[in-house]
This record gives sequence, C-alpha cells and structure tokens, in this order.
Amino acid sequence: MTPFSIIVPLFLIEILSLRLVCPKTIKGTVNSYQARQEKGLYLSSFCFHGDGALLYTFNTTVRTSAHFYMFLKEDWENILPDTDCVSRFQQARSVYEVTSSFGNQTVTNFATPRVWYIVFADAHTCQEYPLSDLDDDKLNYLYYDIQLLNPDALGNAKEHFSDEETGLLRFYQLLALAYFVLGCICVPRLVEPFSSGGPMQLVIQLLSVSTGLQAVGAFIMMMHLRKYSRDGIGSPMFEMLSEFFDVLSQFAMLYMLLSLSLGWTLGTTQRHNTHLKMIRKKPAAKVVAILAVIQGSLFLWEQYQDQTHRLYHAHRTLAGSALLVLRIVLAGLFGWNLYTTVSSERSIMKREFYVSFTKSCMLWFLSYPVIVIVAGLFSEYLRYKIITMSVVLCQSLAVVLLYRLFLSRSLYWEVSALSSTLPLRMDKTMSLKIYS
Repeated sequence: MTPFSIIVPLFLIEILSLRLVCPKTIKGTVNSYQARQEKGLYLSSFCFHGDGALLYTFNTTVRTSAHFYMFLKEDWENILPDTDCVSRFQQARSVYEVTSSFGNQTVTNFATPRVWYIVFADAHTCQEYPLSDLDDDKLNYLYYDIQLLNPDALGNAKEHFSDEETGLLRFYQLLALAYFVLGCICVPRLVEPFSSGGPMQLVIQLLSVSTGLQAVGAFIMMMHLRKYSRDGIGSPMFEMLSEFFDVLSQFAMLYMLLSLSLGWTLGTTQRHNTHLKMIRKKPAAKVVAILAVIQGSLFLWEQYQDQTHRLYHAHRTLAGSALLVLRIVLAGLFGWNLYTTVSSERSIMKREFYVSFTKSCMLWFLSYPVIVIVAGLFSEYLRYKIITMSVVLCQSLAVVLLYRLFLSRSLYWEVSALSSTLPLRMDKTMSLKIYS
C-alpha cells in the first residue's frame, strides 16, 4: 500500500461530507423558532477595516421587529451558555434594525481591524411565551442573501475579502506564475533524469510529483480566490481540491523522506517494486503508515470542526493541535532514524549528502508547526495570511534547495548514478549551464 492509496479514500469521505464554506456572500433561511432556540442565530463572521457595509435582501417583508447584532469575536466567545438572553444581546457593540426586505447598513469599525460576528434576532427571541400560541403572520420566516463588504482603494464598499484574506489572491497569482515559468524552463531538462533509472530516480520522481501537486493546488486556489473576489462565495469544490493536492504533495514528501531515512536511495539500485517490499519489512515503515492514517483522519476531523475549509488553519481546534504535534513527531521519527543511518555510513560524501537532504526535508515538515506558533504572536486577523504565505514560501524554498542538491556537480554529482545524464547545473550562484 502506497501513501496515495491511503489518502484518496480519506478525500472521498470528505467530499461526501462536504459542507458549504462560510463565504462573505451568505444565503440561507432564518425564522423566529431558530432565533429563539439559539438565543440569537449566528450568521457569519467578517474582519472589517474602515467603514464596511452589510447588504441584506429578504424574500419577504419582515413581519415583526428584527435586528442584526454585531459582536466582537472575543465578546461573543466569552458569553457563557447560561447567560440570560437579554444580557447576551446587551454585549453587542452595534445593532442594526431590519425594517424592510432589503437594506444597506454601514459598519463603522475600530481604528485597527477586528473580527465581527453577525447575529440575527427578532422581537420573539428573548420572550418566554410559546411561539406556537402566535399566529404565523406574527412570526418571521425569511430567506436571506447577505453581502459583507470592505472598502476598496477608493473607499467604496465593494471588496468581498475580509482583512484576514486581503493579499492572498495576489500572492497565489504570483505563485502560480512562478511555477509556470520555472516549469517551462526546468521540465524539459528533467525528462531524462526522471526516467533513466538509478538509485536516485525515485527521489527525483517523488520530488517532481510533490512539486507538481503543490503547483496544481496553488493554481486551483488562485481560481477559487478569483471567483471569490467577484461574488464573495468562490468555489467550495475548488478550495477542497486545492487542499487535496496539498495533502498528496505532503505524502509524496513523506514517502521520499521515509526512503531516505531507511538508507535505500543511495545504497541500492533495486527497482521500485523491490523497494516497496523492502520498506514494508522495516518496523519504521509500519509506524509511519499508522501515523499517516492518523494524520489523514485528523485532517478530516479538523475540516469538519472548523467553520471554514482553509488550506492552512489557525489550529484553534483540538484536532488541529493534534495534527501539529503529529507533524513534529513524524519529523523527529525520521530525524532519529536518519541519524542511525548516517552513523553507519562510511562514505563522508554520502554522509554530507544525507545531512543536506535532511535539512531541506525538515524545513518542509517543520515550517508548518513553527510558523503556527510564531503567528500566535500577531493579531488574529494577520495569522491566517502569515501562516498561509510563510508555509508556502518555506516549502517552496525547501524544494529549491533539494533541486539544487540534485542538479549540481557537487554532492549529487559524486554520489548519484545519474551523473552521466545530468542535463543542467545549478551552482552556488544559482545560474543555469547546459552540459552536452
């Protein structure tokens, strides 16, 4: 069983349980019974900057007095479950009355961006009389369409991105462009090493597959964010696919690091099938397989618990925290296993190669938990952007370092059986020189 045969069924399970993400154009239904049961119906959250706007449209006129209550995130989360209904709404920072079937409310924000929770309630929400005793024409049954907008560069409230997400579209556009340009330059020169055989062939294949999957995921995420910028909804399926490709990329790197830590990549010229049989016999391989299944399960659990599907989460849930710990455990397991391999290696050249390779792989795996911890020092509205951009850049840097290690006349040139077919050189100045 390969790592990919483990993650594909997990992805299919998530597709079957796919929920609509929490976009900034939200649609749904609300009624007086729901508002009474929840002590105010939570609709969405948004990080406003400047004077934003809340645009709402209902399918019918409101039958009884209703309001949108605006809570700061920390105020809403600090409300105890047994808090009196009236006291709960007294903690709202802003209240907007709903007087017609459509309207436009200006949301005046603080000097610094803050996350707001939007809650719906009507005149019956905090009352104690049974709603069943009232006539239907005195109760609200509404289908709503709400847009949450930030001001654009001209000060007009037209921007669907909250302050947690501003800049991500431009980042993914540049990232996709970089992958495309580098792909056009490097892919033709990698064809021969990719298929010529040798003890390093699997490593190059897995690295190329991991890079390709990450590039495809970045492109799909860019398409989602482009659509999101126009309608505030985007494509939940595109966002899910981007996550799926990122997880496959992680598993390709996981498999490559497992091969390295078991001392296979430089120590034998066996074919791929023989290599798989050899790995299955190793106790470390069984441990990693179990941890891989746990990692996929935690990923699904975190997605289910969180309100939004995000490629890199802020890890506010127990599942997210466990996933971070598991990544650190995996890195430690590989590091320890690799240490035993390097200790028994007599060749100084191969030992240095292992060390350089390990540093790049550890950068790939440990960048995520480390950056999540560092992001906790910043304001909440900055954390998602910091985590997303930093993790992607660190992983891209790790890939560049690995390719530099493989496609050079340094350590790789000495230890690899592919040196006779090496198509290009990436020396210390990162310049490209074609060899005949």
